[in-house]
Amino acid sequence: MLPRRAVICSIGSLALLLTTAMPLLAQAQFVYGIGSVTVHRGGSTFTPHIGSALEQGDVISTASGATAIVRLNSNTEVKMRENTDFRIDGLGTDMVLNLERGGLFSNIIGKLEGSFSIRAGNVVSGVRGTEYFIAYGKAIDSAPDVWLCVNRGTVAVAVVGTDQTVDVHQGRGINVLAGSKITPPKTYGWTKELNWNMDPGHAPVQDSTNLNQAYSDLLNQDYD
Repeated sequence: MLPRRAVICSIGSLALLLTTAMPLLAQAQFVYGIGSVTVHRGGSTFTPHIGSALEQGDVISTASGATAIVRLNSNTEVKMRENTDFRIDGLGTDMVLNLERGGLFSNIIGKLEGSFSIRAGNVVSGVRGTEYFIAYGKAIDSAPDVWLCVNRGTVAVAVVGTDQTVDVHQGRGINVLAGSKITPPKTYGWTKELNWNMDPGHAPVQDSTNLNQAYSDLLNQDYD
């Protein structure tokens, strides 16, 4: 029989091991939805309910007029605009989302444990604890623009396969022309109309900003 102190140490070591392993086993959670929201998992599709667990590899989709909020961990949430698809490519200490269509708001409260990034085509955005919006814009030569603006904190943006990188700070935005050429960060008037709220108990969360108006702020941008 183990001495009492050894038992206590063993229990403490087990608790530490489980705590350390928890982020690797983390699941996301569906916490809010209005309108038609679906989850594609493997070869099946289902409608999530409040509290439904979401897994790595899941693709979450919103239809026209729909909004959804997904909690990735205790301090990280994303809000989906209508007509949006994104895939969960990583959870736990390395959270990675792949935006396939539409637009996403992200909100990280407090200290970010590990890493968090969103990929949209060839555009990768990584954060250090922040609140930002990323969405596809018009398609130019079959490749869509990618818009990104920051409401709080700083977002590092890079274009895969190139040496283009930029830090976008609070109150600034960029457009990645045809998903391949980053414009200089600047203040865009259209971003002031975005609905950043993620608390449906506080105010409406649906965002209906017309992203086409963002192009009125672009002057003489070169796609070549």
